[in-house]
Amino acid sequence: MRITVHLLPTRKETVVLDLPDGATVEGAIRALGLMPDGWLAIRCGDPLPLDEELLDGNELKLVSVVSGG
Repeated sequence: MRITVHLLPTRKETVVLDLPDGATVEGAIRALGLMPDGWLAIRCGDPLPLDEELLDGNELKLVSVVSGG
């Protein structure tokens, strides 16, 4: 399956991934070489859990999570 991922806000790039059927949000993040706990996935304006199964043609926004004190 093919999904489109928009990396925001700092990287501001779009990546198209080919993933196996049944891939999850976590799998997509890891396929990009990123750590899942550092990103919030959003589809159609709704946040997604890491175990959410993706569908062919999905378009995600990955927003980097910033923490500090």
